[in-house]
Amino acid sequence: MMEWLRRYGLVLLGLLATAVLSEPSIRTLPAERIRLIKEIQQRLNLSFQCEFSISIGETRKFAMANSSGIIIVDRAFLETADRGRIFFAIAHEYAHAYLEHDVRLYEHLLKPADRSAPKNLAEIRRRFEKEADGIAARKAKEMGFPIESIIEFILTQPDAEKGFHPDLRAYCKPRERADYILAVYQSS
Repeated sequence: MMEWLRRYGLVLLGLLATAVLSEPSIRTLPAERIRLIKEIQQRLNLSFQCEFSISIGETRKFAMANSSGIIIVDRAFLETADRGRIFFAIAHEYAHAYLEHDVRLYEHLLKPADRSAPKNLAEIRRRFEKEADGIAARKAKEMGFPIESIIEFILTQPDAEKGFHPDLRAYCKPRERADYILAVYQSS
């Protein structure tokens, strides 16, 4: 059953990526942005010792990934964000893909209740988001991307979960997230 879910998810994301991505939309991006994406991909593939691919498309977020190593960067985000923000978004998604967070989330859904396991999906997602943020912060430091624009980006984005009960949030509050990312970056 687990293998079926994983394959179904990979096929679904592949179809979505195929439907959303098109060569004409990629060609309209400035060449320096394409070079930046390729540079980040090469550096992260080397660092993670993997062969993930980055595509440009439309997402409801800045970037997204799955455990098969497909990273999709939102075209509008790519057009407007600076190098540090683009790097951080991609490195964050690389961490999700590398650690197979999507598969681990599905596994949790299939398991019977376990007292030692997190009580709800929001708690698991918070752990996964924090884990990906920490890895992305370490990679940013390792690869020479400044933290200032990343922190500013985190703090200036609207809190999509404002007003949610703390137990229902999938992400920590922006200030908490920025403080954590900065602490990991500085300690790396």
